[in-house]
Amino acid sequence: MSEKFDLIAKIEDGANPIELGIAASSVEAAEEAQQQAMKPKPSSEPAVTSTFVSSPAAAAAVALVSQESDAWGMVMAGRVNTSDQIFKQAMDLGMEASHHIHDISHGGIDETNLTNEDLRAIPVLKPPKRSFCPKCGSDILSHSNLQWKKWRDHSAEVVQVQAQAAMEASLVQIAAHYLKAMDSLEISNKQLEEKLADVDQEELAKELEPKIRKKVRAELEKEYKSEAVAASDTRQAKKTATRTAKPKGKAGGKVGGAAALFGGGPKISKKYEGAKKDKPDWFLDEALDTIYDPHGTGKPLKPKSILARSSDGNVRVQDVVRIYAKEGEDGLSELAWTSPSTRYIIEAYDAC
Repeated sequence: MSEKFDLIAKIEDGANPIELGIAASSVEAAEEAQQQAMKPKPSSEPAVTSTFVSSPAAAAAVALVSQESDAWGMVMAGRVNTSDQIFKQAMDLGMEASHHIHDISHGGIDETNLTNEDLRAIPVLKPPKRSFCPKCGSDILSHSNLQWKKWRDHSAEVVQVQAQAAMEASLVQIAAHYLKAMDSLEISNKQLEEKLADVDQEELAKELEPKIRKKVRAELEKEYKSEAVAASDTRQAKKTATRTAKPKGKAGGKVGGAAALFGGGPKISKKYEGAKKDKPDWFLDEALDTIYDPHGTGKPLKPKSILARSSDGNVRVQDVVRIYAKEGEDGLSELAWTSPSTRYIIEAYDAC
């Protein structure tokens, strides 16, 4: 009985009896009503608004499902602020995606304009077709359209609130996750700083000194062994050693011997201007490319390049340069003179 009084009140307020389902409609009017029901009405539906507006219902739902989580504690403490501009921008993008799906489902976007197959698969919610009462055969399309419109309006509101609540809850959880990660990093950083502050430098030096000393001693022994092999053992060995010695070039740094006879790569000349004691290190760092290259490869020797090998050790470029700078040719061992490069190194060193 109350439903009848409600219908009478609606008619008195100017409602259309046909749309209320209490009056028969012509075929043309029914078809027109069906077409109107199929058209989306963006101005009257809150779900198709383009700007995000916070919904109290969505906020209440987020609070209900998040109140037992750490994220909600951060929201209440103000660490996660849902009114920040970046939060609103993220919600705007999410609502825009939701509105796009809403328009597709209500037939507001033609399927031919959709290039994505997944979007084409979204079902379109069409209004019911013409129907008749199975008992009396009367046309009940108008009543069906009225119920359809009412359901569509309410469903749009519910979908919007659902989308907003889902996005807001997700963003709050993500923000809380990264804030917790930052807190963990800060705690770890403070713990490391406290440990470093408590470190006894003298005690640490005592602990590391034996290890470092052992490594340094091994390196020094290796260098000493290499220099010992490159240097002659006795004065007699210096005199009897077979050498491929060549007369030194004249002033001007001209290359003699095999370098002048066979040519080799392009000649590079450099002049050292500094203390005599620093010349070996300068030559090893800056002037190894001035050494005669018999094969013309263009690849200069390196300080640790091996010139000769033996069971007692190896002779390297740096050994020849340092011994020659300190003791001259007589200081080099017979093993060092077995390499033709020894003579080229000496000539290049003298030319600089």
